[in-house]
Amino acid sequence: MERMKKNRSYGPALYFASDKNVFDALVQKHKVDSATIAQLFRNRNTIVSKKTERDDLAEHFSRLTHDYYDHKIISSKLGVAPRRERATTVELVGDVKPESVQAAVEELKKQILKVGDVAKVTRNGDDFILEVQYSRYDYKKSEFSQLIVKDAVINIRKTDLGYTIVAPQNEFVNGLRDDLANGVEAKSDQPVEKFTVSLFHVPLPKSRTEFFIELMSKMNGFSRRDVTDVYVYKPKPAKDSDEDLSSDDDETHIEKVLLRGNGVTRSSILQDLVGADDYYIVKICWLAKRVMGNGDVYKMEASFADPRNCEGFSVLLKTVYPNTDNKFTKYRPPMALEIEELTRVVEAAAKSIVQTHTGSK
Repeated sequence: MERMKKNRSYGPALYFASDKNVFDALVQKHKVDSATIAQLFRNRNTIVSKKTERDDLAEHFSRLTHDYYDHKIISSKLGVAPRRERATTVELVGDVKPESVQAAVEELKKQILKVGDVAKVTRNGDDFILEVQYSRYDYKKSEFSQLIVKDAVINIRKTDLGYTIVAPQNEFVNGLRDDLANGVEAKSDQPVEKFTVSLFHVPLPKSRTEFFIELMSKMNGFSRRDVTDVYVYKPKPAKDSDEDLSSDDDETHIEKVLLRGNGVTRSSILQDLVGADDYYIVKICWLAKRVMGNGDVYKMEASFADPRNCEGFSVLLKTVYPNTDNKFTKYRPPMALEIEELTRVVEAAAKSIVQTHTGSK
């Protein structure tokens, strides 16, 4: 029992929602609408008038006894809205049959449904899509903001080399992606090799920085327009256990540096940092312009989730700036087809660069 307690990061359950928590939640007009308040009273066989002031209704309801279902209704309105997440890709290289993929996907779907989440599998030719809706609690947040409901779409696409799995990057979906890749490997008759973009075998800081510089220039069909954000990283050296902890030597250590603006890669500050052969780029945001067609500009982001080992590579198309008479003053969210296209282009460029640096095929 003592060991189980130590393994808990947060929790073990939702905080108790007091009458003040309930009142503060119900008076938020932009999140909790009138229909929700009416539903809460209707569940107690009470009809409320539309003319009654919201504050009066909230004050009265907050004095009543609340249960799990009341909290669930309120938290569903105040829960944190999920942001669009970065995309990460795992490539399965080998003679992978669609039947092996389908069997692995269906098996994973059963596991997801078994724990109470929602899963749906669709097939288009040899391609598959696994749609998952899952809910998690973040106990670090306030009482009615702990519930987080997310949707994840995992695309499994047939390629000339085998299959690619493209999924959002977070701890939960990473686990699903890995389980799916292992399932396909286990159900395939032939050996399957898994490839992900990683610089683990490229330890030199300058080579890791060169990866990002080349990445922006090697996008097929796109040219680099500007660099807006650069994150550089310097691993903190591991200290020996027998080292004198009372020493003041090497106490100062700047691990991460963010540079933001225009033409960041040309700044003398960045050149000094990466030129010292200690810091290297782990995340970068840049503007890429389409060479052919309408010439729209796309704001891209590429990064490694694990900056020390440069693993967990991901891509995010953040914004689209449509070309209007060679002016890019307005912007809009990207469409699904644009996200798919730009993610594929960046991943292909990243794979080519990694293979060049590591000498692999």
